[in-house]
Amino acid sequence: MDLKNKEEFEFFMQRALASFSAGTNTDDNYIELYNILLRSFAVADTDYDGQVSIEEFENMIEAAAALPRKFGYNWWEEEKCTDAAAKSKNCEDFFTRIDDNGDGSITFDEWLAFALKHYQEKGSQIPVAFDAADKDSFIATCKESSNEGSAAFKAVYWFQWKCFQAADADRDGMVGAEEFDKMIEVATSNQKRLGLPVQFSTAEERAATFKSMDENGDEAISFDEWLAFSNKEIISKVA
Repeated sequence: MDLKNKEEFEFFMQRALASFSAGTNTDDNYIELYNILLRSFAVADTDYDGQVSIEEFENMIEAAAALPRKFGYNWWEEEKCTDAAAKSKNCEDFFTRIDDNGDGSITFDEWLAFALKHYQEKGSQIPVAFDAADKDSFIATCKESSNEGSAAFKAVYWFQWKCFQAADADRDGMVGAEEFDKMIEVATSNQKRLGLPVQFSTAEERAATFKSMDENGDEAISFDEWLAFSNKEIISKVA
């Protein structure tokens, strides 16, 4: 998981948890979080029986805790682990909470359900996502995003990736005409949610916009083209 700093980790968790909360579980960041939890389970399952026992559990919780802890978030109550005995007690407490049916072992579905709900509860510790902000905060971030390198600039940048990835259904790194509507819908969803004017709301406007953006006529738009367009024609128009 190539996250360089705390800010990127927060953007990652914002998207992953938003997808989980919405019940869609389709966002790329949710899928990556799912895979992190799956890998932590598989690594701990040293006897390859598809279950994690109390003896194997410490490795699983340590693998899961490593990523948030790297960026300053002790989401698995590491502060309680002052010595080996305390660490063992913390593991036992978590194991009991996760072992939903009390059979003395944890299955992947039990682990996944608990870990996602646990992260959802811990999510209150990270900043509110750009596309979940209230009206005043959303407008302020849009205005501030023109200042290169600012927190708002980065928040909008990662939101533009969210729009692009949502539209790039075939994962070819480009957005075609048939995918463009989805990208515009995601990009303007905040304006709809907050009762602000919505740009490019008709099919005709979107078709014309796609054609004007597709300067080389290859019927595809790259991320850099989308980023420049959206910042200028969508984000900067918010007031």
